[in-house]
Amino acid sequence: MFNLSGNKELKLTDGSSIKYELIKKSRRTVGLKITPKGLIVIAPILMSYNKIEKLLIKKSSWIQKKLLLIPKDTKPFQIRDGEKFDIFGNEYMIVLCSGKNNIIIEKNKCLIYFKNLSDQLKLKKFFLVWIKEYALKYYSKRVSTLCKINNFDTRAILISNAKTRWGTCNSKKEIRLNWRLIQSPKYIIDYVICHELSHLKFMNHSKEFWEQVEKLFPNYKKAEIFLRDNGFKLYKLD
Repeated sequence: MFNLSGNKELKLTDGSSIKYELIKKSRRTVGLKITPKGLIVIAPILMSYNKIEKLLIKKSSWIQKKLLLIPKDTKPFQIRDGEKFDIFGNEYMIVLCSGKNNIIIEKNKCLIYFKNLSDQLKLKKFFLVWIKEYALKYYSKRVSTLCKINNFDTRAILISNAKTRWGTCNSKKEIRLNWRLIQSPKYIIDYVICHELSHLKFMNHSKEFWEQVEKLFPNYKKAEIFLRDNGFKLYKLD
């Protein structure tokens, strides 16, 4: 009656196809997520494969446009001399140095001191821990500043490792921000913060919610376009 979770492929009438991962869960509706690895379809356990296919065909134009935004043939990010990455939209070049574990940002360079430079696994783990802490420190300051300016109150600022969301806000007034945003320009980070602060008043995406977002961040549509066109590039550090 229904297919279990797994990798699937939908053939379209124009000869093209859409590959996706199907996940069956206890839920009522179908969820579509575009991730750096492609399309994920989350469907109710008892929903038939035919019904899922009909929905995907109806959404095929939107799905294909989103899939085209995923960078092709990206090389895995490695911690090595000359490798480059962004912080606040500015490019930094990695320079490896033997010594006590430490990372220093200096002009357009990122000096990484590490005792065992030959261990890429530990070296990358050390770098990712550092950049997440760097992101959290910056996010916390910006949230505090924007809360004071706009008379908001939050309980906690946390780092998120989500694959499909840049931020979340819950009823406990906890805001989670994706650490990968630290690579984007500062105005993009401010937009995501303002987006989540707006959820403190409206836990939905209603007209009133977007009006609140516009009050906090008038140029929010520009930021939305940036994330739509460049969001997948922020996953290069994974």
